[in-house]
Amino acid sequence: MEEKIEIKGKTKREVNMELLRIVGMLMVITLHCLGNGLLLGNSSINVYNTVLIRFLDFFSLTANAIFLIISGYYSINKKFNLKKVLNLWGKTIFYSILIYLICRVLNLNMQIIDNASFVSFFPVISGEYWFINAYIVLYFLEPILNIMLNKLSQKQFKYLLITAIVMLGIVKIILNPGGVLAGTMLPVILVYMIGAYIRKYVTIKPVKYCFVKYILLTAIATLLYIILSVIVKQIDNNTIYSLIKKLIGEFREYSNILIIAMTVLIFIKFKTMTIKSNFIEKIITFISPSVFSIYLIHQSINIRDTMWLKMGIMDYANSWLMIPYILLMIITVFIVCLFIDLIMRGLYCGIKKIPIVNKIIKKSNDKLDKINLRLNNYITD
Repeated sequence: MEEKIEIKGKTKREVNMELLRIVGMLMVITLHCLGNGLLLGNSSINVYNTVLIRFLDFFSLTANAIFLIISGYYSINKKFNLKKVLNLWGKTIFYSILIYLICRVLNLNMQIIDNASFVSFFPVISGEYWFINAYIVLYFLEPILNIMLNKLSQKQFKYLLITAIVMLGIVKIILNPGGVLAGTMLPVILVYMIGAYIRKYVTIKPVKYCFVKYILLTAIATLLYIILSVIVKQIDNNTIYSLIKKLIGEFREYSNILIIAMTVLIFIKFKTMTIKSNFIEKIITFISPSVFSIYLIHQSINIRDTMWLKMGIMDYANSWLMIPYILLMIITVFIVCLFIDLIMRGLYCGIKKIPIVNKIIKKSNDKLDKINLRLNNYITD
């Protein structure tokens, strides 16, 4: 998720991809708002708002895939970078512990779970952030994945990709089988491979009505989901009921072929976008480094459930103001988390200027560079 695109001295299109990461994080917050705010599947909400919630949900389901397709696109030709993994891991631990301690010290009425100490101090090992765990595993797999993918011919790569999309995006979604198609990492690798294939073999050109097509696919996915939800309530046969119920659950997975198509569309839209304003560029590049931290802060186990409930969204559940209020809360959470990370970024920059700290950081980086070089030589030999 923290895959960074170097911007200085390069094209505006890469700034566009930083903007896509920001949009992706807003989508992530949206999903957490709807899920942790108990808005999804809530029978107390009227039909009109229920449909709007489902539409907003499917509109945002490309969130995780956005970060993965960007990683595949920009990492396929890169070597393993140990510092990225450690930075990801370290920042996860830092914010997990920080938020836990703040909740304890201030005695905030948040969700302090029984094993919060262990979970907060060991967020990666305990699986507090499932997507971070998946991303770390992907980082360690990337060197071998890249070697394999780069050795394939275009036909072989295309065959692999089509097979994976059919198996994970259609067969798994419809029949939801376990076994070799189960697990978190296969969809992660699939979307990574899509990004890699685009980088290697696709000349990206503007697509007409790209956003309109995205909205249309969102509407189709929403409609299918609602139809299935209505059908399942009319079924008496336990076996058929169970199958359709599982299908409804799998339908929201980002390996769903509709979501994959939406991911590719939004990727192309932003990749071909032209940003002419230098002021907007500066805003994007200022916000972008905080995207990963925004995820860590708002999704902390200690606050993520209670936080959304305390915002009073349910007070507008049956009002025409519900969607505007949800969007307002999403933007508020984004800005507050951004502000917190800007403070941390400022403190870090200040601490780095202390001579002894700067010396320690420099020595650590030098050692990590040597270890990283050995690892890459070992992998490529």
